Amino acid sequence: MSRLAQLSGIIIVLIGALAQILTDPRITKRFITNSLWALLIYAVYVGVGLTATLILLPQGPEAAAGTTLVMLGWIGLGGLGLVRMAPRLRDPPAFLVKFGAADIICLAAISAGLFMAANA
Repeated sequence: MSRLAQLSGIIIVLIGALAQILTDPRITKRFITNSLWALLIYAVYVGVGLTATLILLPQGPEAAAGTTLVMLGWIGLGGLGLVRMAPRLRDPPAFLVKFGAADIICLAAISAGLFMAANA
């Protein structure tokens, strides 16, 4: 896919999102503010995880798979928190709202990645 096609797709999605924000009466200034706060908290969460991973886990090609798995699990766990806490216009699927299989998969990815990286 060319860069122009990718850029065009991104612009179309952004225009659609902006049109929904401007026309949907459920999206208020408070909703937008709360959404921005949730995204800021998520960005800090990911930054803390990335920093901790870079400081605490071994570096190098032999530890790369484990470190990557830790970060994917960490980001997934944070994404689940974002789904649960961020303001939304409709409810997410029930299996994402409560602690369950998705959380266990993310925690297992973190655990397996830590084991892989530590033993590299």
